[in-house]
Amino acid sequence: MKVIALTGDYGYLNQIETTIKSIMVHNRDVKIYVINPDIPHEWFVNLNCYLKQIGSEIVDRKVDPEFLDQMHSSFGHISESTFGRILIPNLIPEDKVLYLDSDLIVKSNLDDLFKTKFGDKLLLAVQDYQESTQFNAGVMLIDNRKWKEKQVMNSLINMGKNPNLLNGDQTIINDFFQGQIGELDLTYNYQIGFEKDAFWNDLAQTLSYLDEVRNPKIIHYVTSDKPFNLISTSSLRDKWWYYKRLEWSDIISKHGDFDRSEIKDLSFDGEAFFLTNMAETQNIEQLIKKLPNVHFNIAAYTNMAFLLIKLTQYDNVTLYPAIVAKTLNKLINQANVYLDINYAPKANEVIRRVINKGIPMFAFDQTKSSDLKYDNYHVFHDDQIEEMAAAIRDTIKNKDKPKSEFNIEVKDINESLDLILENNKSVVRFGDGEFDLIRGQSIPYQSYEPTLAERLRSIILRGNFNNTLVC
Repeated sequence: MKVIALTGDYGYLNQIETTIKSIMVHNRDVKIYVINPDIPHEWFVNLNCYLKQIGSEIVDRKVDPEFLDQMHSSFGHISESTFGRILIPNLIPEDKVLYLDSDLIVKSNLDDLFKTKFGDKLLLAVQDYQESTQFNAGVMLIDNRKWKEKQVMNSLINMGKNPNLLNGDQTIINDFFQGQIGELDLTYNYQIGFEKDAFWNDLAQTLSYLDEVRNPKIIHYVTSDKPFNLISTSSLRDKWWYYKRLEWSDIISKHGDFDRSEIKDLSFDGEAFFLTNMAETQNIEQLIKKLPNVHFNIAAYTNMAFLLIKLTQYDNVTLYPAIVAKTLNKLINQANVYLDINYAPKANEVIRRVINKGIPMFAFDQTKSSDLKYDNYHVFHDDQIEEMAAAIRDTIKNKDKPKSEFNIEVKDINESLDLILENNKSVVRFGDGEFDLIRGQSIPYQSYEPTLAERLRSIILRGNFNNTLVC
């Protein structure tokens, strides 16, 4: 699969989508990452309804706006969001990544480009048409494996904080990777936008580059003279608008039959909910990844920090900052499980309502509510993420089954020991005394109490659950 990365923000959404349309007209089996601070995830969900029909996918990767605010783009028409490209080693796992600016269009199949060998270079790019000693950073084939091995990201970030950069992150790329950039054919980054300066200033080298390319594979609208401006001087404006006006159904139909029934809302097996007073939560991102068929509703009484906002990049997450009473009531009523995994202070008033409705609650040792007495409260060791995910999955799977008073499964001695040793299970032992208390009899060291008897009865009838064995 061809892996491509774009960067941009919500203000550049039309341009990003036009670039993606041009890619998909000529290619299939593509995975496109869009590194962004603020594009609503619904846009990604919608596009994937189309792209998955041709073996492709668009992936939301959120970047902290506070990080971007530290960067310096050098030009007013260039957003700091372009610096998202230097985060590729951290955000994208694949070894080979084609980075593309979002002010360009692709006019050809990219298979041959992806077959290009790196040799001893860390990236491949096209010479800048105006500054021939520099490479244009708008199209880069990146050896992401080597970028990770050499841990280049932190150095690039530190360079980006320089307020005196001549040409933003393009200066960073050229300076840091000097001598480690291989050259791509001019057709892979045909740099429209220099024409006016080249003509009036008699820039022979720039004009020769423009004249040399007869059939560009990627058209890059450099400078502030863009085809999506009210007016522009540069040529090939019509090419950009051709891709802009294409309908997604027509693009998919170029590769085969378009299935309109695939354009639909997401559906999930069940609903998980929690309200937090802190941005810090325990293992939430791992649970979200392990439970793609569970919809996570996360609420707060206040606005949310990026630590939570970045979770919107997942299909199965919805955030509710500054939640109002009506919405809170709805989320509690529809919840199949409640996650008590946020650090203190706890939303005790919400927890009380969850307990009153009998909703199963799940917590880790580190973030559990202290002194909470609730038979449907299930606590896991901090490293038992997989076990909690499995328990949530089973709870939601059985949510519509008639509830039985009995949930007992008998294990022999060896099976019990295996569960204790391999899964770090805790043990609750029931002996003659406990059974006497359940039957209403006092024992030498404990007088019969109806409340205690009922709690013991509920524990044994519930049987073994998650990290606890009843013996």
